[in-house]
Amino acid sequence: MLLSGSVRIPAAQSLGDPGFHEVFVLTGTLPDDAAGTTGELVVRLWDADRPDLTCDADHPQNIAGCATIDWSDFEDRPAVPVGGVFDNHLKLISSNGEQQLFLSEERGLADTPDEYVPT
Repeated sequence: MLLSGSVRIPAAQSLGDPGFHEVFVLTGTLPDDAAGTTGELVVRLWDADRPDLTCDADHPQNIAGCATIDWSDFEDRPAVPVGGVFDNHLKLISSNGEQQLFLSEERGLADTPDEYVPT
C-alpha cells in the first residue's frame, strides 16, 4: 500500500445537522520512491472505528452508523449543488499530467461521472 489515511465525518441524523451533504476535499501525496510503480488503484470507504461493519450500498441510512455517498438529490435540500448532482471524483496528478476518476454507483472508478437520472 502506497497511501492511506482517514477522515472523521460528523454523524448527521437529519437534514440540518453538521455533516449533512458536507463536501470533503482529501489530499495525499505518494512517496518519491513510488515513481514508476504500476499496480491497481483501490479506493475503500469504511468506518475506521468499526472495520467489520458492512453497510448496504442501496440503503445505508437504514443501518445505524453507516455514512452515505450522495450521487444526486433535490436542489432544495441543504448543501445540494445546483442541478442536484454531486461531484464525487478523485484527481490524480503524475508526471503524465492530471487525470480525474469518478466514483461510480457501479462500485468502481470511471473516466466520466455517472449520468444524472432524476427519480
